[in-house]
Amino acid sequence: MEFSGFTFIVTEDCNFNCSYCHQIKGKKSIDPSTVEKTLDFFLPFLTEECYINFYGGEPLLAFDRIKHAVSTIQEKNKRLKKHVQYSMTTNGSLINHKILQFLNQNKFLILLSFDGLAQDVSKKSGSFDHIVSIIKEILKYSDIDLETNSVFTPSTVRYLSQSIQFIIELGVPNLDLSLDKFIPWDSSSLSQLENELSVLREFLHSSYENAESIPLVDFRQKPKKDIFCCFAGKDRMAITPDGELWGCCLFPDFFKEKKETADYKKYCFGDLDSFVDNHETVYPEILSNFSTLRTDYFFTPETSCILCDDLEECGACPLETVFSGSITKRIPLWMCEIKKIFRKEKRLLWKELEEPTKK
Repeated sequence: MEFSGFTFIVTEDCNFNCSYCHQIKGKKSIDPSTVEKTLDFFLPFLTEECYINFYGGEPLLAFDRIKHAVSTIQEKNKRLKKHVQYSMTTNGSLINHKILQFLNQNKFLILLSFDGLAQDVSKKSGSFDHIVSIIKEILKYSDIDLETNSVFTPSTVRYLSQSIQFIIELGVPNLDLSLDKFIPWDSSSLSQLENELSVLREFLHSSYENAESIPLVDFRQKPKKDIFCCFAGKDRMAITPDGELWGCCLFPDFFKEKKETADYKKYCFGDLDSFVDNHETVYPEILSNFSTLRTDYFFTPETSCILCDDLEECGACPLETVFSGSITKRIPLWMCEIKKIFRKEKRLLWKELEEPTKK
């Protein structure tokens, strides 16, 4: 049993109500004693190079829990001497000078949820200007790594290319691009997505020629062939404010109100105390259920994914399927179309970048 990362879901609470958010909000925050028990047990099982992530809700609503966890890790790590990378997923609205100093001192990676020109539409009206000012402040701190994640829906996809361009021009070094998988995309929205990605591809091409870099993480590397496997439970774990252990921080949101179902018992590693006492039997038993969470076991309403020519270039998170209203491992056709559009534009970009300059 060895993990490269561990996530603390420090609170269920959030001060935003994003249109695409699938999380079930609550007021519970993780207890400091749960943090200490978790670290006592799991720190020795983390690899020498590892990460600790703080997640929510909005984790900065429980900033005291984050500070307590970091302090506890530093104290316990005096003996273990692991190289720990801290990260936090946040909407950025609560960031202030005091918090920035703490994050800089502890060399945090901040994954900032910012939807660019769609911010005031999909997240919180009036938040755009504030988050832009926060981004500019974060970029002044040399020991904070910043990465943004922008989510677009069928109703905001028209903002996609301009938003990504805007964020890149702000100076953000790393960007992630995500799409709302909670509701189906119809043919019109898929067509608009294709147009937006085509425009974005042209911008990334010209940007690469000027700076020789691609800030958009999804397009940064040329397409490679590999079977996507979910690493939940294999090299990462997460704990909820309730003290439940899951293989990934996304699982609790889907299974929170399904405690009597077979899938809940299949994928939850149980509560912390029970896991500590029985991990030698519980861990391998539950982990075995994750073995089929890989794309060659997935299928669409029309065929098995293993028969697809693009299987080795397709990565579909199993929870994307269940949040879309489907069942685990069943890929809706519209989601399959989204994957095809992304693959096509990525292939075109790298084909253009690798072609000799035409004179």
